Amino acid sequence: MSGDESQPNRGRDQKLIVVVEDNQDINDLLSSILEEEGYRVISVTDGREAVEAAREHQPDLITLDLALPGKDGWAIARELQEDPSTEHIPILVISAYTRDLDAPLRRQVDRIISKPFYFTQVVNEVDAILRRRAEGSH
Repeated sequence: MSGDESQPNRGRDQKLIVVVEDNQDINDLLSSILEEEGYRVISVTDGREAVEAAREHQPDLITLDLALPGKDGWAIARELQEDPSTEHIPILVISAYTRDLDAPLRRQVDRIISKPFYFTQVVNEVDAILRRRAEGSH
């Protein structure tokens, strides 16, 4: 490894992430973190908007809170996975309600991060999910 950090965001510019979080402060924070890392971001604050944004924009990844107004995160994940137009979109859950999730629920998403979270943890998980998807698509 060369240690060259001159292009840390290479490849991220083309990637679109939909941030789904009803707490506006956390939504803004996640969006800012991801934008600073070179991702394009669309942020939404409720479940209905999340499904519409996924269908309309076909993002490369969705970060998803579980406790949302209108429709909870698990219902959103299930709806996206059952829709052929969105079933391929990876989902990263970021929620305070992750401790007691059973295995069937965990299998509906790619990864789960508990709140409170570290910025680096979010970026590392997003990068890892997108890298695995890119490698698996060849």
